[in-house]
Amino acid sequence: MKKKRRTDMKLIYMLMAFILSTQLTSFAQKGYEAGYIVLSMKDTLHGSVKDRKDHPFGGLYKKIKFKNKRGKRTYKPSQILSYKRGEDLFESVWLSAASSGFLNQDYKVTPSVGEQHFLKVVHKGFLSYYHWEYEDDDSGYIDTVGYFKKEGNSLLVRASQGILGLRRKRLAKFFDDCPKLAMKIRNKTIDNPTEIVEFYNKWKKEN
Repeated sequence: MKKKRRTDMKLIYMLMAFILSTQLTSFAQKGYEAGYIVLSMKDTLHGSVKDRKDHPFGGLYKKIKFKNKRGKRTYKPSQILSYKRGEDLFESVWLSAASSGFLNQDYKVTPSVGEQHFLKVVHKGFLSYYHWEYEDDDSGYIDTVGYFKKEGNSLLVRASQGILGLRRKRLAKFFDDCPKLAMKIRNKTIDNPTEIVEFYNKWKKEN
Protein backbone atom coordinates (compact mmCIF):
# COMPACT_ATOMS: atom_id res chain seq x y z
CA MET A 1 0.00 0.00 0.00
CA LYS A 2 2.79 2.42 0.95
CA LYS A 3 4.65 1.61 -2.26
CA LYS A 4 1.53 2.34 -4.30
CA ARG A 5 1.04 5.63 -2.44
CA ARG A 6 4.64 6.66 -3.16
CA THR A 7 4.11 5.79 -6.83
CA ASP A 8 0.91 7.85 -6.95
CA MET A 9 2.64 10.83 -5.31
CA LYS A 10 5.50 10.57 -7.77
CA LEU A 11 3.04 10.64 -10.68
CA ILE A 12 1.30 13.69 -9.17
CA TYR A 13 4.65 15.53 -8.78
CA MET A 14 5.58 14.68 -12.37
CA LEU A 15 2.21 15.93 -13.60
CA MET A 16 2.55 19.17 -11.61
CA ALA A 17 6.07 19.71 -12.97
CA PHE A 18 4.80 19.16 -16.53
CA ILE A 19 1.93 21.64 -16.08
CA LEU A 20 4.26 24.24 -14.54
CA SER A 21 6.78 23.79 -17.35
CA THR A 22 4.02 24.20 -19.95
CA GLN A 23 2.74 27.36 -18.28
CA LEU A 24 6.23 28.88 -18.09
CA THR A 25 6.84 28.09 -21.76
CA SER A 26 3.48 29.61 -22.66
CA PHE A 27 4.29 32.73 -20.62
CA ALA A 28 7.70 33.08 -22.28
CA GLN A 29 6.06 32.92 -25.73
CA LYS A 30 3.29 35.35 -24.84
CA GLY A 31 3.27 38.49 -26.91
CA TYR A 32 5.18 36.98 -29.85
CA GLU A 33 3.28 36.81 -33.11
CA ALA A 34 4.16 35.35 -36.49
CA GLY A 35 5.66 37.92 -38.82
CA TYR A 36 8.82 39.13 -40.49
CA ILE A 37 11.38 41.90 -40.56
CA VAL A 38 12.95 43.64 -43.56
CA LEU A 39 16.58 44.49 -42.90
CA SER A 40 18.28 47.66 -44.09
CA MET A 41 19.83 45.65 -46.93
CA LYS A 42 16.26 44.64 -47.92
CA ASP A 43 16.64 41.00 -46.86
CA THR A 44 13.43 39.59 -45.38
CA LEU A 45 13.59 37.30 -42.34
CA HIS A 46 10.52 35.33 -41.27
CA GLY A 47 9.89 34.34 -37.67
CA SER A 48 8.11 35.71 -34.61
CA VAL A 49 7.96 39.36 -33.51
CA LYS A 50 7.24 41.06 -30.20
CA ASP A 51 7.14 44.85 -29.89
CA ARG A 52 5.21 45.45 -26.63
CA LYS A 53 4.52 44.11 -23.17
CA ASP A 54 1.08 43.01 -22.13
CA HIS A 55 -0.83 44.88 -19.44
CA PRO A 56 -1.13 45.41 -16.51
CA PHE A 57 2.63 46.01 -16.72
CA GLY A 58 2.66 46.73 -20.43
CA GLY A 59 4.22 49.26 -22.76
CA LEU A 60 6.01 49.68 -26.07
CA TYR A 61 9.54 48.43 -26.57
CA LYS A 62 12.14 50.84 -27.95
CA LYS A 63 13.56 47.87 -29.84
CA ILE A 64 11.47 45.08 -31.31
CA LYS A 65 12.25 41.48 -30.41
CA PHE A 66 12.62 38.95 -33.21
CA LYS A 67 13.27 35.24 -33.14
CA ASN A 68 13.50 32.40 -35.61
CA LYS A 69 15.39 29.10 -35.90
CA ARG A 70 18.69 30.99 -35.80
CA GLY A 71 17.96 32.53 -32.42
CA LYS A 72 16.77 35.81 -30.91
CA ARG A 73 17.76 39.41 -31.64
CA THR A 74 16.51 42.93 -30.99
CA TYR A 75 16.26 45.65 -33.63
CA LYS A 76 15.87 49.41 -33.35
CA PRO A 77 14.29 51.56 -36.10
CA SER A 78 17.67 52.39 -37.66
CA GLN A 79 18.42 48.70 -38.26
CA ILE A 80 15.35 47.65 -40.25
CA LEU A 81 13.08 49.10 -42.94
CA SER A 82 9.87 47.52 -41.70
CA TYR A 83 8.37 44.65 -39.75
CA LYS A 84 5.09 42.77 -39.57
CA ARG A 85 3.59 41.43 -36.35
CA GLY A 86 0.47 39.38 -36.94
CA GLU A 87 -1.74 41.50 -39.19
CA ASP A 88 -0.01 44.79 -38.31
CA LEU A 89 2.67 46.31 -40.54
CA PHE A 90 5.13 48.93 -39.28
CA GLU A 91 7.63 51.06 -41.19
CA SER A 92 10.79 52.71 -39.93
CA VAL A 93 10.44 56.37 -40.91
CA TRP A 94 12.89 59.29 -40.69
CA LEU A 95 11.11 62.20 -39.01
CA SER A 96 12.12 65.81 -38.42
CA ALA A 97 10.01 68.81 -37.37
CA ALA A 98 8.30 70.49 -40.31
CA SER A 99 8.61 73.87 -38.59
CA SER A 100 9.75 75.30 -35.29
CA GLY A 101 7.36 76.23 -32.52
CA PHE A 102 5.57 74.66 -29.58
CA LEU A 103 2.38 73.95 -31.52
CA ASN A 104 4.08 72.28 -34.48
CA GLN A 105 2.46 68.89 -35.02
CA ASP A 106 3.64 68.00 -38.52
CA TYR A 107 6.84 66.34 -39.66
CA LYS A 108 9.04 65.96 -42.69
CA VAL A 109 10.03 62.54 -43.98
CA THR A 110 13.57 62.91 -45.32
CA PRO A 111 16.05 60.01 -45.47
CA SER A 112 18.91 60.39 -42.94
CA VAL A 113 17.42 63.58 -41.44
CA GLY A 114 16.06 63.62 -37.89
CA GLU A 115 15.27 60.44 -35.98
CA GLN A 116 13.78 57.14 -37.04
CA HIS A 117 10.52 55.90 -35.55
CA PHE A 118 8.23 52.94 -36.13
CA LEU A 119 4.87 53.97 -37.60
CA LYS A 120 1.97 51.57 -38.04
CA VAL A 121 0.67 51.43 -41.60
CA VAL A 122 -3.12 51.74 -41.60
CA HIS A 123 -3.44 52.33 -45.35
CA LYS A 124 -0.87 52.54 -48.14
CA GLY A 125 -1.57 54.31 -51.41
CA PHE A 126 -1.42 57.68 -53.17
CA LEU A 127 -2.41 58.92 -49.74
CA SER A 128 -1.05 56.80 -46.90
CA TYR A 129 -2.40 56.85 -43.38
CA TYR A 130 -0.22 56.00 -40.38
CA HIS A 131 -0.68 55.58 -36.65
CA TRP A 132 2.11 56.75 -34.37
CA GLU A 133 1.71 54.72 -31.18
CA TYR A 134 2.66 56.08 -27.78
CA GLU A 135 2.12 55.32 -24.10
CA ASP A 136 -0.39 57.57 -22.34
CA ASP A 137 1.27 59.27 -19.35
CA ASP A 138 -1.81 58.96 -17.14
CA SER A 139 -3.09 55.46 -17.86
CA GLY A 140 0.05 53.85 -19.21
CA TYR A 141 -2.00 52.33 -22.02
CA ILE A 142 -1.05 52.54 -25.68
CA ASP A 143 -2.79 55.24 -27.73
CA THR A 144 -2.29 56.49 -31.30
CA VAL A 145 -2.01 59.70 -33.31
CA GLY A 146 -3.00 59.54 -36.99
CA TYR A 147 -0.91 61.06 -39.80
CA PHE A 148 -1.37 61.51 -43.56
CA LYS A 149 1.38 61.35 -46.19
CA LYS A 150 0.97 61.88 -49.91
CA GLU A 151 3.03 59.92 -52.38
CA GLY A 152 5.93 62.09 -53.57
CA ASN A 153 5.40 64.63 -50.76
CA SER A 154 7.75 64.75 -47.78
CA LEU A 155 5.15 66.15 -45.35
CA LEU A 156 3.63 63.96 -42.65
CA VAL A 157 0.53 65.83 -41.48
CA ARG A 158 -1.37 65.14 -38.29
CA ALA A 159 -4.98 64.20 -39.05
CA SER A 160 -6.90 65.18 -35.93
CA GLN A 161 -6.81 66.95 -32.58
CA GLY A 162 -8.08 64.08 -30.44
CA ILE A 163 -11.59 64.71 -29.14
CA LEU A 164 -11.72 67.98 -31.13
CA GLY A 165 -11.84 66.04 -34.37
CA LEU A 166 -10.15 66.71 -37.70
CA ARG A 167 -7.66 69.57 -38.11
CA ARG A 168 -9.94 71.07 -40.73
CA LYS A 169 -8.02 74.26 -41.56
CA ARG A 170 -4.71 72.45 -41.88
CA LEU A 171 -6.14 69.55 -43.85
CA ALA A 172 -8.12 71.75 -46.24
CA LYS A 173 -4.85 73.46 -47.13
CA PHE A 174 -2.96 70.16 -47.36
CA PHE A 175 -5.54 68.80 -49.80
CA ASP A 176 -5.85 71.92 -51.95
CA ASP A 177 -4.78 69.79 -54.93
CA CYS A 178 -8.18 68.09 -54.61
CA PRO A 179 -10.71 70.98 -54.33
CA LYS A 180 -13.74 68.71 -53.79
CA LEU A 181 -12.09 67.05 -50.81
CA ALA A 182 -10.90 70.36 -49.39
CA MET A 183 -14.46 71.69 -49.59
CA LYS A 184 -15.89 68.61 -47.87
CA ILE A 185 -13.38 69.03 -45.05
CA ARG A 186 -14.26 72.73 -44.63
CA ASN A 187 -18.01 72.07 -44.81
CA LYS A 188 -17.75 69.22 -42.29
CA THR A 189 -19.38 66.75 -44.67
CA ILE A 190 -16.48 64.38 -44.15
CA ASP A 191 -15.81 63.30 -40.60
CA ASN A 192 -12.87 60.95 -40.20
CA PRO A 193 -9.45 60.05 -41.61
CA THR A 194 -10.68 56.85 -43.28
CA GLU A 195 -13.18 58.79 -45.38
CA ILE A 196 -10.44 61.21 -46.42
CA VAL A 197 -8.12 58.37 -47.45
CA GLU A 198 -10.85 56.67 -49.50
CA PHE A 199 -11.98 59.90 -51.21
CA TYR A 200 -8.46 61.11 -52.08
CA ASN A 201 -7.20 57.76 -53.40
CA LYS A 202 -10.30 57.25 -55.52
CA TRP A 203 -9.97 60.79 -56.94
CA LYS A 204 -6.24 60.30 -57.59
CA LYS A 205 -6.85 57.00 -59.36
CA GLU A 206 -9.51 58.55 -61.59
CA ASN A 207 -7.35 61.56 -62.42
